[in-house]
Amino acid sequence: MRVVLLGGAGYIGSVASHHLTALGHDVLVVDGLIYNRGDDPGRLLPSTARFEHGDLRDPALLERACVGADAVVHLGGIVGEPASQVDEALTVELNYASPLIAAVAAHAAGAGHYVFFSSCSVYGMHEGTVDEDTEPNPLGIYARTKVLAERRLREVLGTDTVLTSLRLATVHGSSPRQRLDSVVNSMASRAVATGRIPLNGGSQRRPLVHVGDVARILTDVLEKRRAGTWNVGSDEENRTIADIAETVASVVPGAVIQRGPERDEADARDYRVSFARLQQQMPDACSTSLENGVLEVANLLLTGRVDNPHQAQFDNHRGLVAAYTSGTVRAVRTPECRQYGAEYTAAWGQP
Repeated sequence: MRVVLLGGAGYIGSVASHHLTALGHDVLVVDGLIYNRGDDPGRLLPSTARFEHGDLRDPALLERACVGADAVVHLGGIVGEPASQVDEALTVELNYASPLIAAVAAHAAGAGHYVFFSSCSVYGMHEGTVDEDTEPNPLGIYARTKVLAERRLREVLGTDTVLTSLRLATVHGSSPRQRLDSVVNSMASRAVATGRIPLNGGSQRRPLVHVGDVARILTDVLEKRRAGTWNVGSDEENRTIADIAETVASVVPGAVIQRGPERDEADARDYRVSFARLQQQMPDACSTSLENGVLEVANLLLTGRVDNPHQAQFDNHRGLVAAYTSGTVRAVRTPECRQYGAEYTAAWGQP
């Protein structure tokens, strides 16, 4: 199968590319490397994967990349609310316009399957347990772009293209392109580097999933052409922030929890997610435990593979700020981006 991974040199994509090529799939990775970290695609990606550097908002680039593709997977974009607030117009272009521009190119090229990486953040704050039929309640720019892209992709692709939307739980674990700013990875790396685990509040709920499990689920979805919207995670890994901190403390010897404010007012997300649909169709798909993910991240520091966890390259928000300040990435306001930006404005207000 020929698979195009848009944004495939990132935290999840670099793991997925190794998994797919190991199974014999023909993989093309297209990535803008917008964080300007000096990443070498040869270090991030398997030797059998092809790589093209370029802007995922460029229709001509995406048209070339999609020629002959059996499946197109959109993983790119800005991740997380802090990074999304750096420039809302830029976030709308990368998280909403780009997936739709890519969908137009994939449909024109005759790619039979389009996979969009979304997020459980679309649920925002909900009482009880949410599932794929629950009405999203996006609380910020990041979640709003994901919700709107999910809704519009079906219209753009039509009925002759299989569309899969993967709403990911909070991802943890090690990757060739490591992130340390998500809650598990942040707590684990700080526990090793400082002996302290910062905890604000603790009652907020977060579903978790290991990055390797995400790669395996993507492969299953591609090989079996599974359509529809899927929450990606496991019921067993619905955790509170306090649970995560306590797990990190149990894995990292000597680390202590440092409690802050009773509630993190900057992040109001609080939801428990049902992964019953995934479990029914893909039993044991998310079998890697939180403890294993914490141990992986801790070992990155203990073995020296990550010598300074405070570097901006490991933090999507700080990395994006650096790239934005240097002019490496900005809103381009092409006709396509203006069109999709107007749609976002109509749905959610002025960016």
